Amino acid sequence: MPNETKPPVYLLDTMAFIFRAYHAMQRSRPMSTRTGVPTAATYVFINMINKLRQDFHPHYLAAIYEGGAPVHRNEAAAQMKTIKKFNIKTQQFDEVDYGGYKATRTETPPDLTQQQPYIRRALEAFGIPILAHEGFEADDVIGTLSQRLSEQGHPVYIVSSDKDMMQLVTDSVHILNPTKDNLILDPAKVEEVLGVPPQRVIDVMALRGDSIDNIPGAPGIGDKGSVELIQQFGSVEAALDAARDTPDSIKGKRQRESLQNNRDTVMLSKELVTIHCNLPVDYSLEAMSTATEPNLADLRALYTELEFTTLLKDLPAPEAQKIDYILNPTAQDITELLAASDTLAIFFPEDAQAIAEESGAETELDTESPAEDPIATNMDLFAAMTTPVETKPFAPPQTEPLPVGLATTANKAILLDLNTDIAAPIREALKNNKIPKAVHDLKAVLRTCERAKIEIKNVRDDVMLYSYLINPTHGSHKLSDVAARFNDRALTQVEKKQTPPPHILPEAASAVFQLATTLRPQVEEAELNKTYEDIDLPLVPVLLHMEQAGCRIDTDLLRAQNTRLAVAMDDLAARIHTLAGRTFNINSPKQLGEVLFNEMNLPKPLKYGKGKVVSTAQDVLEELSEQHEAPRLVLEYRQLAKLRSNYTEQLPLLVDTDSRVHTTFNQVGTATGRLSSTNPNLQNIPVRTELGREIRAAFTAQPGNVILSADYSQIELRLMAHFSQDPLLLNAYRTNIDIHTLTASEVFGVDPATMSKETRNRAKAVNFGIVYGISPFGLAAQLGIDQKEARTYIETYFDRYKGVQTFITELLEQTRNTGKVTTLFGRTRPIPDIQSRNPNMRGFAERTAVNTPLQGTAADMIKVAMLHIDKALTAGNYKTRMTLQVHDELLFDAPKEEAEAVAALVKKEMESVIQLSIPIVAEVGQGPNWRDAK
Repeated sequence: MPNETKPPVYLLDTMAFIFRAYHAMQRSRPMSTRTGVPTAATYVFINMINKLRQDFHPHYLAAIYEGGAPVHRNEAAAQMKTIKKFNIKTQQFDEVDYGGYKATRTETPPDLTQQQPYIRRALEAFGIPILAHEGFEADDVIGTLSQRLSEQGHPVYIVSSDKDMMQLVTDSVHILNPTKDNLILDPAKVEEVLGVPPQRVIDVMALRGDSIDNIPGAPGIGDKGSVELIQQFGSVEAALDAARDTPDSIKGKRQRESLQNNRDTVMLSKELVTIHCNLPVDYSLEAMSTATEPNLADLRALYTELEFTTLLKDLPAPEAQKIDYILNPTAQDITELLAASDTLAIFFPEDAQAIAEESGAETELDTESPAEDPIATNMDLFAAMTTPVETKPFAPPQTEPLPVGLATTANKAILLDLNTDIAAPIREALKNNKIPKAVHDLKAVLRTCERAKIEIKNVRDDVMLYSYLINPTHGSHKLSDVAARFNDRALTQVEKKQTPPPHILPEAASAVFQLATTLRPQVEEAELNKTYEDIDLPLVPVLLHMEQAGCRIDTDLLRAQNTRLAVAMDDLAARIHTLAGRTFNINSPKQLGEVLFNEMNLPKPLKYGKGKVVSTAQDVLEELSEQHEAPRLVLEYRQLAKLRSNYTEQLPLLVDTDSRVHTTFNQVGTATGRLSSTNPNLQNIPVRTELGREIRAAFTAQPGNVILSADYSQIELRLMAHFSQDPLLLNAYRTNIDIHTLTASEVFGVDPATMSKETRNRAKAVNFGIVYGISPFGLAAQLGIDQKEARTYIETYFDRYKGVQTFITELLEQTRNTGKVTTLFGRTRPIPDIQSRNPNMRGFAERTAVNTPLQGTAADMIKVAMLHIDKALTAGNYKTRMTLQVHDELLFDAPKEEAEAVAALVKKEMESVIQLSIPIVAEVGQGPNWRDAK
């Protein structure tokens, strides 16, 4: 053990553990929230931090991150154009192109990139500083800090599982590997594990190479041979000299020839594996101190948002908030409630079972009123709470009782049955337009009131919408999460099939009141109140009416399609089994991998982690499809299986007695401002495939009606023209030039007169790729070209469309200064990683920053159009019903005699929601079904 006269310092190799956590959970059980936010890597990483803190109680701890592209290693590797690889079959050394340091690495998986902000939030909540140095990797920062701190007398523990770190081990610098039962590597242990002392680790790694980082090493020598050579000669230079000067001293022919023919490659490899220990890294030892307790409020908010119930239970309960719950209110209680404030907070049972984990409130039950025991007296009332209204949105009208929680202060609330005589003043207050109401999820409240035939007016505060506007990147906006995030308040959890405790509704109402008081000023300060008042709040009843209208489904057509899909799947399965030479479960990744890679000997993709699990993901199979028919057939099989399970099998089961299916629109489900659709999701039905179009044919008009489809034309590209003011784009849209043909001509140099459809489609991919901030890697994968060619396309695009390049450059600079992006309607999105030193995180943040103003503005545009259309349809007494929104498209079920007039009305409203520099175009079609309305 190091001499621990001073407190030890623990340096965390952060990204290495994040990747390990990610791939470990990918193999076992991927995790996500109910809204689909991936959480597995975050969960494992936090548990690792907790275990480290519990096992070692570190006095000093820092998380080390990458500092962008490793400049010195990239420059060194760029000098090497070709390398040799040992061909096992021919037993020869083949010369191949060398792509450079880490050239074989793929981009960080999107679902891991999505988790990075949560991991950083966890580190910040724990009070663990994040350190990096621009142009250098985490290894170099760790090496530098290890040397400096040990020289100052501090024992250093490098928390890592990376063998490269073994070169840093000294008597005062050790490696701690939590994944190996807290294995600690001192100099003796390094020699025991690797076969050489720490000072010779670099030499072994130089010969061994690293396929993950594309460090070539000495081909054909391998792990065992590299150790034996260094044990024999003491250094890589000595081994190379021996192969040149005394070749007989090298026992094996392959090893001898490898060293003789690859001296430059091996020396480059040594340079690449050597960790730098002399960086000018700024750090504060005091900032690494763990003496300050973690920010429990931030941890509680994070765990609640990510639904980490076990971690949440391990935290100390928040300081109790004293709340007086009146469960059997008298008339006097109701009078005092209404007099206490000008705002009435209400909460119905629809969310009662979704209120999260633990209650931090000291409950004072007021049983002084004439009633008997409140629980016994109100058993029917509490029983009504066990079936949330929200689970039955289209059931018959609400019957008695109708429980509600009410609050006009944060520390006193009542439980009341609205269908009782004593509740008359509350019913009057609900419809009193002069009394502002506060709710969580106005749509659910309106649905409940409508079913119960209770009038409600002047809902001013929806704390769910407030929370979403303040930060749309949060994964959840449930009341429990919002209360934890903004007021550090834990609400009572109700398990499934558990009878809710009597105070749950008044507790929720008091939380709503408190949040309305907290969040309304924040919305105003952020200048989001106009977006809230003009778009988000008035859109709620429009969405409710669309949900109630639903979409008519031809179930017979879907069942016929389902039968055809089943036959097609059986045919594909038979063909796949024939190619494999045996039957197996195509839906099993393990069995599929065994067949493709071990029995059919197709090239294996990169393997990750313990067990060397081989991926059969879509991108892997797409690449293999170019070489073999079996992966292509598997992809077809999966596509048909998805269509069956999501649509042709499920939709007929979800229709009501009028053959209509009712989706649920979610206003707070995306970070860009787009609506999402669930139960069922009707926004993901494929449109570009014939099979997807057949499913859309099952969405039919009711007898005597037609389906109207209204779709914005290239709205995000038009917005790019407006934002960038690029002359070519502006002219194209003002003169009705096809934008994809223009780009093909400008970027590929192709004459429009002789242009093929394939060339135009490639240009289309470039156009939309730019809008989505695509990287050369992403464009290369999409077009099936190499990254160099893709990079040339992107550079040529920006050379021709200079206004777009300027817009993106200025937008990113502005985002770096403000930390957020804004739509034309004022909606904002935080971009916290825009300044990240991690290149993957920063790159993702930059792509998000470019796309969000475009996609977010388009989302706001169609919301405003929906408001205007709904108002116009109501004013004109039309019978046409708006039934569905799919991003840039709206569907209507219209009587035939109204179709032409409504089509003109819809087109006019969609094209006039905002004034842009170029025309806004909405294309409206009609037909007997969704497919034919295009």
